Amino acid sequence: MTACTVLALGASLLVGGMTPAATATVTPGATMAFQAPTSPSTIPDLDAPGPARTVEFAPDGQYRSSWGHATIQAPQHTRIIHVDPWCSGMNCPVTIAPDGSSASFSLQSNNWVWIRSIKVSVAAREDAPLEGGRFTGSFTLDGATADWTVNITEGTPGAFGGYANNVPGGGGARVRFVDPDLNAAAAGFMVNDIITSVDGQPVTSSASLNAALASKRAGATVPVDIRRNGTPMTLQYTIDQ
Repeated sequence: MTACTVLALGASLLVGGMTPAATATVTPGATMAFQAPTSPSTIPDLDAPGPARTVEFAPDGQYRSSWGHATIQAPQHTRIIHVDPWCSGMNCPVTIAPDGSSASFSLQSNNWVWIRSIKVSVAAREDAPLEGGRFTGSFTLDGATADWTVNITEGTPGAFGGYANNVPGGGGARVRFVDPDLNAAAAGFMVNDIITSVDGQPVTSSASLNAALASKRAGATVPVDIRRNGTPMTLQYTIDQ
């Protein structure tokens, strides 16, 4: 098991630079009211789409005489990728929700001291608002909660990697040209495809196609419904800029 934050194996054990003066004297089994965890001192900038960044929750150095439990709520428009509780000498199973919206872990020891940072890796969702903004989640350990904040950067409006014109009667946008070097070609668009929706948003003309893509971030991948020779199809399109 990888070495980890917290420390089990008895409160008298010194690790991570703790000194005898820093060791808490607590009667085993006693109930303690713990202070809220400290919010991270840095606010990560997240691109959408973009790589995950790590936030750290600093330890409080307090002794715990019962199992600990932590829950983490991701800020809106983000997903939790990884949680590292840095346990040492104990079992600390981590569970992350399938959509990354939350995570939890248990510190399965009756004697431990929180002495190393708990690390959470988080990424922005591709469907984050184009304008970006600051969003806040929460970290709760033993019933005490701290907020944590991320900054999602402003995105670049999307555009179609080719040219389309109107289908008479509001029937969609007909593809007339696809740039072979852009994502539209990689997604499989072909000349004469008729685009009818972008990510569930109806497309009735070339103008509505442009508006639908411009409202989303370039680099995000969305489903695009088309008709090809009368046959409905859906392409997964990583939006061009």
